Amino acid sequence: MLFFLALNAGVSGQEIQTITTKGEGWFEGSDTLIGKDRAIKDALVKAVEQAVGTMVSSETRVQNFQLLNDEIFTKTEGYVQNYKILNENQGRNVYEVTIQASVATGPIKEKLDALGLLLRQVGKPRIMILVAEQNIGKQHYHYWWAYHRGEQADLTITENTIMDRFREKGFDIVDHQAQSKNIKVAPAYRIAELNDRAAITLGKQADAEVVIVGKALAKSIGPVAGTAMKSAQANISLRVIQTDNGVVLSSGSEHAAAVHIDEVTGGVEALKKASAKISDKIMDDIIKNFQKRVGSTTLVQVIVNGLSGPEELRKFKSMLQGQVRGVEGIYERSFTGNIAKIEVDLKGSAQSFSDEIGRKKFKEFAVKVLSTTWNTIEISVTPK
Repeated sequence: MLFFLALNAGVSGQEIQTITTKGEGWFEGSDTLIGKDRAIKDALVKAVEQAVGTMVSSETRVQNFQLLNDEIFTKTEGYVQNYKILNENQGRNVYEVTIQASVATGPIKEKLDALGLLLRQVGKPRIMILVAEQNIGKQHYHYWWAYHRGEQADLTITENTIMDRFREKGFDIVDHQAQSKNIKVAPAYRIAELNDRAAITLGKQADAEVVIVGKALAKSIGPVAGTAMKSAQANISLRVIQTDNGVVLSSGSEHAAAVHIDEVTGGVEALKKASAKISDKIMDDIIKNFQKRVGSTTLVQVIVNGLSGPEELRKFKSMLQGQVRGVEGIYERSFTGNIAKIEVDLKGSAQSFSDEIGRKKFKEFAVKVLSTTWNTIEISVTPK
């Protein structure tokens, strides 16, 4: 028997998870239908819980259980498109059902995003924007990390729009004006088209975990036939780079057009539209990139200082493998002097791994955490 629940069932392009779950419902006397209804409701809640579990970590679910329960788990009709009963069994005062439910993940993601749980799980990365912009009427690209021929490079239209869009979602944007004393721009970097290495170097100086780098150009298309209006088009190309390991989290281009009696104003409007469109895309890509880690393993680079030789490194790796939760594998990358670089395949985040080894008392080594980023941990060890 197939049941349809959601009003938006069958919407094309909707991502659906097919989930099989069991539910139980208690009843008194001969009120078996009450038990069956309760069992179905229990199974549907579990199906939605399972779908949420593919998007947020178990730690996030535990910490925010009441919020998730109030806003998502008790409102299955908004997320379950349909279900069918695969099996049912009536026992003494308990009814059991097994169902197969079609759960729409889009609305769940939107709700998690609205609650701030997806961003919280990402860790609210600090983001630096490095976008050069040339609007209509300007001869050169303008960008804050340098200026051209004495012109002050204030915040551009593109940067302002991206900044506002990200802040609306709760992202933390680096204020480069406040950080200007800490950011030293080498002459080779005072160009509009930064490569990844240059962008990462500037981002690290301001303790940014992510940099958004690229170019935005607005140009005049000409007058609109039969009117005094002028048409403008903006093109934006961006890359989003993780500063600790150089991984590109997102890349792409967008364009938009605008019409205005003043072509410069038209260029401004076109830049705003294109910036808003690409901001939504790259924000989604950043969150999706970290969602992939939920339920799977993460490869974290660990820099170990203080090991005297290969034998101590072997003991240290054995210690991590046997005494630290979530460690699935350890891979040695280099060992020079007393510094070893290893990669740890683990379930969880670099931060949770860092927290555990920092507070744990090991018999073999005293361990001190020196620094932690999204994917890199530096520690010092002293053999006991």
